[in-house]
Amino acid sequence: MKKLLTLIIFTVFAIPSVKTLAQTSNNDAAVAQVYNELVRVQGKEMSKEEEERLLKTIPDEIRTKLEEVKKLNKNKYYELLRRFPYGVASYSGIVEGLIGSQPDQIKQKELEVDVELLSLKYKNSDASVQSKLKSDLSAKLSELFEIREAQKEREVKKLEERLRELKESLQARKQNKNEIVQRRIQELLGDSKYLRWE
Repeated sequence: MKKLLTLIIFTVFAIPSVKTLAQTSNNDAAVAQVYNELVRVQGKEMSKEEEERLLKTIPDEIRTKLEEVKKLNKNKYYELLRRFPYGVASYSGIVEGLIGSQPDQIKQKELEVDVELLSLKYKNSDASVQSKLKSDLSAKLSELFEIREAQKEREVKKLEERLRELKESLQARKQNKNEIVQRRIQELLGDSKYLRWE
């Protein structure tokens, strides 16, 4: 889901270049090129300026954990850092209406980093510690699952509310069909100029 959302955001910002590319070749090749570029940079190193700019937008707790990830796996660190290109604070404001509140977004991002960190620690530890790390990983994944399910529930409620509003609107329009048609006739024929409010 996150990769798809990242791809969509990247594609929206890259539409002008995609259109230019599509003029010289077919649309499928242009879209494939944009997608391949997105995949190519995932996990790759970034400039120090870009890294610092992104880190400034991330809460301290997450930043500290990201530094631990960086010590264990730089590519994973860069991948996590790029998941939300405008940082947690600004990104969550954009999608708040879609999937949840900003605190939920920050908590979800922190849990995602925790999961990756625990996974890396598990892979780099001996058997005596792996059991504890696996248990911690299970707890974090369970918490992350709950947040994601709560987001889906909110999304379902919003969709149900929108559907209810559309049904009410449809019913009202059916009941007032003749009046709506007559108003439109007046608008089209210019007969409504004396009925305007202004």
